[in-house]
Amino acid sequence: MNINGSGAGAWFQGLLPDARSDILANLVAGVADMALLVSWNGMISDIRVRPGLDLGVNVEAWAGVTLQGHLTTESVPKLERCLEDLRQGSSQLPLSELNLHHETSGIDVPMSFSFHRIGHETDVLMLGRDLRPLAEVQQQLVAAQMAMERDYEAQRATETRLRVLMATTPDACLFINVARREVTEANNAASQLFGHDLPDFRDTAIESLLRAGPDVDLVEQLVATARQPDGVVSATLRIDGSDIDIAPTSFRIPGAHMLLCRVTSRRKSASEGETAADRLAAFYAASPDAIVFTTGDGRILGANGSFLDLVEMPQEDGVRDRSLADFLVRGSVDLSVLLANASRSGSLRLFSTKITQASGQGRSVEISVTRLRAGIRSIFGLVIRDTSRSTALRKDGVDPSVDLDSIVDLLGKQSLKDIVAQATDVIERMCIGAAVDLTSNNRVAAADMLGLSRQSLYVKLRKYGLLKRDSV
Repeated sequence: MNINGSGAGAWFQGLLPDARSDILANLVAGVADMALLVSWNGMISDIRVRPGLDLGVNVEAWAGVTLQGHLTTESVPKLERCLEDLRQGSSQLPLSELNLHHETSGIDVPMSFSFHRIGHETDVLMLGRDLRPLAEVQQQLVAAQMAMERDYEAQRATETRLRVLMATTPDACLFINVARREVTEANNAASQLFGHDLPDFRDTAIESLLRAGPDVDLVEQLVATARQPDGVVSATLRIDGSDIDIAPTSFRIPGAHMLLCRVTSRRKSASEGETAADRLAAFYAASPDAIVFTTGDGRILGANGSFLDLVEMPQEDGVRDRSLADFLVRGSVDLSVLLANASRSGSLRLFSTKITQASGQGRSVEISVTRLRAGIRSIFGLVIRDTSRSTALRKDGVDPSVDLDSIVDLLGKQSLKDIVAQATDVIERMCIGAAVDLTSNNRVAAADMLGLSRQSLYVKLRKYGLLKRDSV
């Protein structure tokens, strides 16, 4: 609704006699988005809206009704408080934010109003400013702030991951600024290799750490090599003259061309690699326990001499490419349990079973298996320990080292019948031992306490090796 026009006389006639009412109406339109003329009780006598302002509400129908009916619930007390303060004689009121509400459309429009007494004592002029543009700007600022916070957290997380990776990687790593030809960051492995403390690396010229061949620009060579797949640059450490290999990777950050260089000492890597390989080979060949490597489906890739002795095979060719199930007493059942558990949890310890020998005899064994990675495939390493001798020693009685806690460890290794029998023997041995101790080694009293005959008690004492207890 345009504020100028013939209807403006109701607003300003008699207030400023030297100014026409339409001029004053245009003045109000220039300083406010909405102007309301209300009484002390909020009754609207006239309303004007700045031309071009779309409130989404038909304000022409508001004249003659109370303003409270067009406000949100929380805005009504604020309006009434301002009108009451003005009626009580307050000369200046702070701006008050009121939300206009349209029942049909459900639209809420935030407005900031100032209150002015004019003309008659019952007339109050309310000048309002639309706060929607300000609210939109505030929402944009909040969204931008939240986006900045998310970016900052993501940057911190990335920096943390990088520092953890740099601190734990065994390879010496350097970050080099190509334009400045300086090291900007290094890890602990680089500190040990170059003999520098980590803070000393920052802004250190790369030529002061490494020496390339004659008439060779090391940085240019690193940049050129970074363009080649798997490219390596050879150089020499200035600290001790040892030869190294550098694998550079080129990348850019805002305002800088960077190189990530992975540095490997030839002497160190070669000697350590040979020593580790020699030790593993010697352990594999000389181990008293059988060691077998299989594929994911149990096919034997290789076995040491102890395994050949265990299964009574003269040559490794006799077992290679055969299924390990061929040498297990329960065949594919045992093999499935071993490989399934190792695949799921990475390893399985002390699985009890029997190995079938070439002569047809069975040998009690305990098998530990570990899943290994060979490229993209999984293979399994098995250590098989012959337990036939200790099993024979336990046939005449219960192993005194077995307790109730160890019974749980037998799950999956022995049948339920064997586990229950062994658990029963353990409990029986504990009860008999306790009865003998409580009766001070009085066999008659102990037998009576246990509800056994004296002869039965002696049989069980002999079975569990308790006859040698000293009399008290």
